[in-house]
Parts: sequence; C-alpha cells; structure tokens
Amino acid sequence: MRIGVLATVSRLGGGVYQYTQSLVKSLLEYTNYDFLIIRNSAYIIPGLSRFHNNHFVEIKIRPSDILLKIKRALYISFPASREFLDVLGDYRILREKYNFDFIISPIISLVPIYLGCPYIVTIHDFQHCYYPEFFTLKERLLRNYVYKHAARNASLIICESNFVKDDIVKFLNVPQERIRVIVSPPALNLYVKNMHDEECKKVKNKYNLRDDFLFYPAQFWYHKNHLNLVEAINFLKEKYGERITLVLVGSKKNNFENVFKKVKDLGIEKQIRWLGYVPEGDMPYFYKLATALVMPTLFESVSMPIWEAFHLGCPVVSSNV
Repeated sequence: MRIGVLATVSRLGGGVYQYTQSLVKSLLEYTNYDFLIIRNSAYIIPGLSRFHNNHFVEIKIRPSDILLKIKRALYISFPASREFLDVLGDYRILREKYNFDFIISPIISLVPIYLGCPYIVTIHDFQHCYYPEFFTLKERLLRNYVYKHAARNASLIICESNFVKDDIVKFLNVPQERIRVIVSPPALNLYVKNMHDEECKKVKNKYNLRDDFLFYPAQFWYHKNHLNLVEAINFLKEKYGERITLVLVGSKKNNFENVFKKVKDLGIEKQIRWLGYVPEGDMPYFYKLATALVMPTLFESVSMPIWEAFHLGCPVVSSNV
C-alpha cells in the first residue's frame, strides 16, 4: 500500500511543524508500508537523514514571491480549482506519477481532496471559534470553509485531545466514530540521543545565556500571551526586586511589535532576550539549561513544549488551560 504524507509545512508553522516532524518520524518506522513523504525543498524536516531518499518526493514551488503567497493561501485556506493549484505546484505530477492508495495530512488542507484519493486529516484546534478577535473576518471565513470541507471528505479525522474531539463534533457535526484521539511523542526525540555537558556549554556560550533564565519557545501569536508574561516579569521586579531573565525564541508573528513596545515602556529591555529562530539541534539544550519553561498560553490543544520539557527534565510553569 502506498501512503502519501503531506509534510510541506514550514518551520514557521510552530506547533503544527513540530507535530509533522513527530508524525513523519513515527510513520517511517513502519517498514511494512510504502510511505512517500511529500515535502517542499525549502522546508526540510531535520533528523531524517537515516531514512532512504526513496521515501521522499519534493514539490516545486515557483520562486515568485507573489505566486508563493498565492500558493500558500490556496494550499491552506481557499477552495482553488484543481487546474490552478497545479500551476503553482507539482500536485499534477503527484497524481499522475505516484499511485497513492491513501493520503495522511497532518495539516488542515484541501490538497488531499484534489489528489483524488481517500485521506486522513489532523485537526489541531478551533481557536478561531473561541478567540475570534485574534483573527480577521477573512481568516475566520476561510478557516470555517476549509475545516468543513476537509472534515466532510476525510475517511478519518485525527486530533490530539478529547477537548478537540468534542469541538469537532460540536462545530463540524462529525460523528464520534470518525474521530480518533492520538497524541504524538515530542518532536525532540528526532535529534536527542545523548546530551553531554560539553555540548550544553557550547550552546550556552553560543547564545551568551545566563546561569538562570526562564525559557518560552513560541511564535508571537496573540494567544501565546507574551504581553502578560512580560507584565509578570516586570511585576516580580517591582514588587520583589527579582530581575528575572526571560529568553524567547520564535518567529515574528502578529503580536511581536506590541510585545517589544511593552518591554520598552516598562524599561525591562535588559531582562527580555529574543533569539528569533533557533536551530532544532540547539533547542534541547535550552530546556536543559533553563531554570524553567514558562507556558502562559491562553489556548492550546496539546502544548508540545511542555512535553518536551518533561522529557528533558525541565521544570514547567504553565497556565491552566
């Protein structure tokens, strides 16, 4: 049986990227099946070099920035025609060259419908239903459309918690028997073997990390609640005289400017460090070096950094969502 796995999500996809990493690695352990990982050459998942290249096929995206933006919009958000989608990617070749029996899509997408074969799709959350203020009207409409049609045509729907399963039934009217709750292992398993003190020292020196710091790996989405975390850091300084260093990693999303304006207004620039994107190979050492992971998020289905912290013995301070 030939099974295609749609793994074209960018590392900027945050938790969905981590989920895809974990899923791909786990699936490739099953040698009785012919898995073909569909990926974009710009978004290579690390830690998979030991698997044979026959397991992978790359789709080609045109280099034009405009076309890339259109492709991304169609790929995850809009009911494009099959022909127009083919112009922007190599999905035509996928249909004609590879005789898929099944598609697994770890991202909510209409592409499996265009490929014309049965598929399983993962739905990660319904944040837009609980926090509509974090989304534009267009984003909410597109999400509703894609969720509805991807779920309607799927042979099976995967989610990572009973909370999301209940939401799938509630918002999409999907029978419970078509939903399975499957939690993925931490993606850090891909590249954590043995962690030595010498490597920890190298990472500490590379990023000039203090002996004690709090660590928060998250994209700057509104629901990640960076603003209140910054306020808490300032509160500890003002009330208790504790000058705690907070190390942030993650790409600039919609709340980035607001967060660092707040940091400047509070005068705590020396306490807040943003490192941007940190290579996957360095990430485990941040957990090892940190005093604790902080996770003040307002909304999650499953927070993978918490499980990664548990896996690596890092204390966790989390919101109660």
